[in-house]
Amino acid sequence: MKYVVVLTLLALAALLVYWRLRPYVRAARRFLAIVREANRVNAPNPPADLPRRQGEKLVRCASCGTWTPPASAVTLRATGVSYCSHACLERAADPARARRSAS
Repeated sequence: MKYVVVLTLLALAALLVYWRLRPYVRAARRFLAIVREANRVNAPNPPADLPRRQGEKLVRCASCGTWTPPASAVTLRATGVSYCSHACLERAADPARARRSAS
């Protein structure tokens, strides 16, 4: 019976310590998440969400000529033309709009 009482007291003490340290643990987790994100952004390797497979064919941007992996390229479904970014796609579309409005 005395073991149950001692274990209960130890459990209550551990719960109290955890309860008091919980805000500090939360702050430490947030700080470590920020450090981890900063390391991920500054890493010299490409991000893990865009893996580069061995032997993967690159596509050439129709506007600027940059070679990019197909996973990160913007491809038009109707024509199959690929662009390296949305900004490059918009830059390529602007002269076409200017010609149409001038005519």
